[in-house]
Amino acid sequence: MHTPPDPIRLKSDVLASLRERLHGEEFVEVVTPVVRRADLGPGRRIVVDMDDGRFLRAMIGPALRTTLEHHPRVFEIGPCFRPDKPDELHATEFTMLDLYAANESYEYLCNLAIRLVTPHITCALERLSVAEHIRGLFGIDLRQEPLGDLPQRIAVFLGIDSATPFKEVLGRFIEQELEPLSSGGALLLNEFPVGGEEPCARLKPGTPAVLNRFELIVDGIEVVHGYEDEVDTAAFTQRARAVGLYDDEQRMAQEAVEAGRVPAASVGLGIGIERLCAAAAGTRDIRPFLQSSQF
Repeated sequence: MHTPPDPIRLKSDVLASLRERLHGEEFVEVVTPVVRRADLGPGRRIVVDMDDGRFLRAMIGPALRTTLEHHPRVFEIGPCFRPDKPDELHATEFTMLDLYAANESYEYLCNLAIRLVTPHITCALERLSVAEHIRGLFGIDLRQEPLGDLPQRIAVFLGIDSATPFKEVLGRFIEQELEPLSSGGALLLNEFPVGGEEPCARLKPGTPAVLNRFELIVDGIEVVHGYEDEVDTAAFTQRARAVGLYDDEQRMAQEAVEAGRVPAASVGLGIGIERLCAAAAGTRDIRPFLQSSQF
């Protein structure tokens, strides 16, 4: 009979491995505020009744990126919070590893993600281009042409209202069409279309509608997301505003870049620690790896 792993030991070993790898690659561990001043908009952050009103962070991202002012490779492992209803893959409080590296390539970041994750999974990892998959399904080559009517065509393909915002359409397309392709294995999805959840990702040079963004999926579960930062601040602002994701923290990070304090060229990724632990244990349930439930 298969004996399930000790979740406390497994999580401890995963965290130790990640830290050892990153320290070996000259990353320094830093800490950014868990309680933030910025409200990112309705439903995105949990309110905290302290110090004239603060908010629990939903992500580590922009605050961590600004620490590139002090060191070219930084990471943080810490708690994040979401107001969504919890289930087997989502929790109100969860742990993220986020990192940023200055003046590194997108390919470096993809390979770093693989080096961090593959020691904890037994399945082989393959790569799949979202842009290429879309070209095969819809005949639109996003490396050569803009989105056009692709959002409406994907909506029809999924059987949803064609007026649905493309950010939501693309998310459902990835979830329903591509994530299942990782069943029993691991898949690095790259070459995402513009218009999705990561407007800060850089437009792939020489293409009109492909981003240098990836997700690493293990047996249908997104474990890692990463991207190269857009160096054109005007283009980033336009794309972020278009999908409702331009907020005060993104603005503060951009101001630091424009002032020359933070390098414009950087790459960053996030790893869901409990999800990586679940993948390592061969389960689709993150709950055994969450913080002590009795408190």
